[in-house]
Amino acid sequence: MDYKIQHLEKHNDYRGQLIVFLKKSCLHQKYKKFGQIYFVTFDKKGVVRGNHYHKKWREWFGVITGKLQVMLKDFKTGEVKKFILDGNSNKYIRLEIGPNIIHAFKSLSEKASLLNYASKPWSAKDDFSVKILS
Repeated sequence: MDYKIQHLEKHNDYRGQLIVFLKKSCLHQKYKKFGQIYFVTFDKKGVVRGNHYHKKWREWFGVITGKLQVMLKDFKTGEVKKFILDGNSNKYIRLEIGPNIIHAFKSLSEKASLLNYASKPWSAKDDFSVKILS
């Protein structure tokens, strides 16, 4: 399955936290052209976002606040992975997924927010709904 979880350093001081989410040097050459950035919110516990996949996109996700259950399913092989992303963990966790990975996020906290960088701008031709998490 085409996904990667990376634990990134948090820089904490009395003002809050600074986290380097994604650097150009982390990207493969074919992903260095700017795509788009999303900021996604979950306004109550149990809200599910995602439940789709893209045939051409690569995406990087990070929880800003709250806790999310994540479910990934490889569209081609059917392999499934489940885990938790927690904005309050000691290290910042970045999730990277490749094309054809169905992804869904469920809020485990009253409020949550998610940062997402996509390698290409959104297109209805590359967005396929599949319910894997409810």
